Parts: sequence; C-alpha cells; structure tokens
Amino acid sequence: MAMAVAVAARRATLLVVIFLVSASLFAADASVAAAAAAGPGANSSSFLLAAEQTQRKDPLDGLRYYTGGWNISDEHYWASVGFTAAPVFAAAGVWFVVFGIGLFIAGCCFCCCPSGGGGGGDSYSRACLFVSLVLLVVVTAAAAFGCAVLYDGQGRFHGSTAATVDYVVRQSGDTVATLRGFTGFLETAKAAGVGPITLPDDVKGRIDDVVRKVGAASDELAARTASNAAKIRAALETVRKILIVVSAAMLILAFLGLVFSLCGLESIVYVLVFLGWILVAGTFVLCGTFLLLHNVVGDTCVAMGEWVQHPQARTALDDILPCVDTAAANEALDRGKEVNYQLVAVLNAALTNVSNRDFPPQVPPPHNYNQSGPPVPLLCNPYTADLRDRACAPGELPLDAAAARQAWRRYVCRGVYADAASGADVCTTPGRVTPSMYAQLAGAADVSYGLYHYGPALVALADCTFVRETFRTIGDDHCPGLSRYSGQVFRGLLAAAVAVLLAVLLWVVHSRERRRRSEAKEILLLASSPYKFPVEERAFLKSPARPYM
Repeated sequence: MAMAVAVAARRATLLVVIFLVSASLFAADASVAAAAAAGPGANSSSFLLAAEQTQRKDPLDGLRYYTGGWNISDEHYWASVGFTAAPVFAAAGVWFVVFGIGLFIAGCCFCCCPSGGGGGGDSYSRACLFVSLVLLVVVTAAAAFGCAVLYDGQGRFHGSTAATVDYVVRQSGDTVATLRGFTGFLETAKAAGVGPITLPDDVKGRIDDVVRKVGAASDELAARTASNAAKIRAALETVRKILIVVSAAMLILAFLGLVFSLCGLESIVYVLVFLGWILVAGTFVLCGTFLLLHNVVGDTCVAMGEWVQHPQARTALDDILPCVDTAAANEALDRGKEVNYQLVAVLNAALTNVSNRDFPPQVPPPHNYNQSGPPVPLLCNPYTADLRDRACAPGELPLDAAAARQAWRRYVCRGVYADAASGADVCTTPGRVTPSMYAQLAGAADVSYGLYHYGPALVALADCTFVRETFRTIGDDHCPGLSRYSGQVFRGLLAAAVAVLLAVLLWVVHSRERRRRSEAKEILLLASSPYKFPVEERAFLKSPARPYM
C-alpha cells in the first residue's frame, strides 16, 4: 500500500506539471527529451527559476549544493529534492529493520524458552506501570490528533488540486474553442462575397491549409487535456483513498492497542504490535513521499511566478513550453489577416464598382439593377496590403458588424423584382443595395469582424501570454492552497506515525508490567493461602509430568 501511494503521488506530481504545460497550444515532448539528454549544465546560460529555493544537497554530486534551479528534466533536481525527504525514509528503514530484528529475537526467545518470560514476575514497578499508562493515553490522543489532521489535510489537498485541474481544463477548453471558432470563420470566409465576387482561389487554398493545421492542433490539445485530466484525477483519487485508509487504520490500531493493553490481553497486543510495525513503516514512507511532493509543489509555484515575471528570459520552462517556436500560431495569424484584408477588399470593390456606380440604362443586370441614391459607405479595412495595421479613413464604417449592418440598412431598396434574363434582383425603389446583396454584405462583415476579433487571442497563444496569465492565476489563487495542504498532509502523517510508533513500544512495556503485577498478585495470594506450597516449588509444579519409573 505504501509503495502504491508513493508511485501514485509521484505520478500525480509529474502529471500536474505536465498538464499545466500541455494546457498551452504548443506541447513539446521532444524538447523535454532533448533537455534531459543535455544534462544539468544545459541551462547554464539561461535564467534559473527558483534558484534560491532549490539549493539543496545533491547526493548524485557528492552532496554538493544543486545550483541548476527548477528543472524537472534534470535528474540532479529530483535527486536534490528527494534528498530532503531522506531523513524520513531513513527513519522508516531504521524502524523497520531494528524493530523487526527485535520482534524476531523476542519470537525466538518465546519459542525456545516459553517460561523465560516469567522471570522476574514476582516483582514489578508501580511507577513504571503508572507512567506507561499515562504515556499510552497521551500518545493515543496524539495519534488521534494526527489522524484528524491527516484526514482534514487530505480532503483540503484533494479539493485544492481538483480545483487547479478544473481551472486548467477550463482554460484549455477556452483555447480549443478559440481555435475552432477561428477555423470556423475561415471556412465561412471561403464562401463569403458579394454576388459573383469572392476570394481568390489561391487564398482559398491557403485557408484550407491553415484550417487543417489549426484543427489538428486544437484536436490534439483537446485530446491531451482530456487524457491528462483523467490521469491526474485518477491519481488524486487513489492518493485520497489511501490516505483515508491510512488515517482510519492508524486511529483504529491506536485505540485497539490502548483497550487491549488495559485489558491485559497480551497475546492480542503482540498481534497489534506486529501490525503496527508494518503500518508505521509504511506511514513513514508516505510521509517522506508527501514531503517530496510538498517541496516540488513549492518549487513549481515559485518557478511559474518567476517565469511570468521574466517573459523575455530563457528558462527551463522554455524546454517544455517553447514560446519561441510560434510558427503554427503566427501562420494562422498571418492567414487570418490576409483573409480579412482580401475579404474587406472584395466587399469594398463590390460597393465601389457596382453599388456606387451609375450605369447607363443599356447595361443589363446584374451590374445595373437600377441603383440610385447616395453612395454606400465602405467598410474599414483593418490591414494594409502587407498585413500591417491600418487606421480607418474618414467616412469608412468601423469594423463592427452591428454598426455596419445598421448603416447599410438605410441603402437597401425595398422594392425589387427578378430580371427575366439574368435572374438578378432589380430595384424598383431608391437604394443602392438589394436585399440579397445586403445579406451578403452583412455576412461578409460578420466574418471580417470575427477574424479581427480572434487576432488578439492568436497573438496571446503565439507569444505565450495566455499561458503566462494562466500560470499567474494559478500562482495567486491555487498555489497557496496546494502548498499549505500538502504540508498539512505531511505533518499529519508524521504526527500519526511518531505517535503510533511510541504507542507500539508502550503497549509492550505496559503489557509486560501488567503481567508482572498479575503474577505478583498470584504469588501473594498463594502465600496467604492455608493450602500453599513453598514459593521455590512453583517451578517444579509447573514442569511437565513424567511417567513414574
């Protein structure tokens, strides 16, 4: 059980870090492997995250202090953070070996000399009996307190970790929704236009390529998010159940040991001593595991905070979260700008060359559909031909779909009929836009506004602003609880383990003193009986009977 929770806790630690990283668009498992292969000096020229907090003795480097900062791809980091729990693991090993040898020797003595345990039974120490009883009650109460702290801590730790995971899942879901919304607008833009005027075929081809790449990235992110979330929740649930079982088992064991010791049931007490020997060793292992987890959580929170504060510095997080490798997001952003520019250009060209022109009567529909009245204002194109930002010219409508709809509605001719030859709508009342053209203009404006609206979101993904904001929120809102409650679980495990360890020793002492007192009372009773044997003949009377020769 102890090994299971140790593996589960370590897996939960790694999964939490990996999951927080995979919540971004650019997961890079190959970069992690490359950083691990590079060794501890790979980040010597980069900014060290949590450098002061991670200065611990490294057993793999002759117990010299580790100076590589937070880096989960460096085995020296794990060795140094694991060494902080070495005293607890050593205590588990010493207890298991030393007390196990003591139990073995005691068992051999009992089997080889069954009457040897009665030596000295004619005397006992009342002070020792009283002191052992008082200490037994005290350590049992301490064990109950430690179990209560452990139970409360595991509940709070589970809740805090689950809340962090849920927050990252929501953030990842928002990213997936952003990417899919962007690709949806790109797909719609392929069919957008005014009459026969649509986007060029080469632009449509590039749209298909971007939609395919961004769609694959969003699908991968959604799948990885779901997979990592399921693994983390399963690991957390396993750790939670084991901690609940351990706290309940320690409490029950301490209580039963106290009761049976007071009742003088020495044989049952020795069975509980054996169970306590194993349970205490396992609890110490759990304690060391949660100390390691507590230190890793603290290091990770500090590292995320420093990474957010130094956006331009190269750090160990860049090996896992390569914000400098933004080709996919930048390509999507550029294609979005290009499509937006081309779409607004097509829309304005239709307005300039068709709607706002007064054709001679001999020009047939669809170019001449009896348009008249004031010219239709053009839509502001947010980009230049080289995809730089552009300010709106006087008289242009702002890139706001609702405002454009409202403005263009005043130029729609209310009466129309279908031309027999071309099938195009022809106005019978003043206006420069037919109802069908108005619908196409409004649709194109919606697509343009949508593409422009998703621009900042794509920029945030490209330069990792989104991930930095996520990490900042985790550091401010979730890290304090994670660090506090993982420490509470560690303290609860340590208190319960030490208390039950002392209780096991006191069970042996108190049971022995009670047996000695019982034997002393029996001797006094025999001495005061009229039918008594000399005290020195008691051993002879207890010896097995032999046939008479």
